[in-house]
Amino acid sequence: MSDAAPPTSALLLWLPTLATAFTAGTITQLARQLATPGTLRLRTTLALAVAAGIAALSVVALLAVTIPADTSPALLLAAACVTGWSGPSILGRLGSLIERRLGLPSTTQPFDPPADPRP
Repeated sequence: MSDAAPPTSALLLWLPTLATAFTAGTITQLARQLATPGTLRLRTTLALAVAAGIAALSVVALLAVTIPADTSPALLLAAACVTGWSGPSILGRLGSLIERRLGLPSTTQPFDPPADPRP
């Protein structure tokens, strides 16, 4: 028999960290959107904030499995805030990277950064 914890209980152990990452990313992006001049559309602002929270959660989850276990949780929180500030476009970059690694054709997503017009 294996000593490994079932996936459900392992996820429950990570739930506070992932929830904190999501919250930090969402609030950081919301602060960035509220700091921009001009009027904001509520739906767009909320969508960007939630998408940034999901991006922060994804980055923290990826970092958590790649960095040493004794790394400070503050590093994960900082990564969540930086990702939240950058916004959801990081998901497009991560998706493109994963698609390339898997040999899949790339697809355009709603939060992808605009194509670089330079040759």
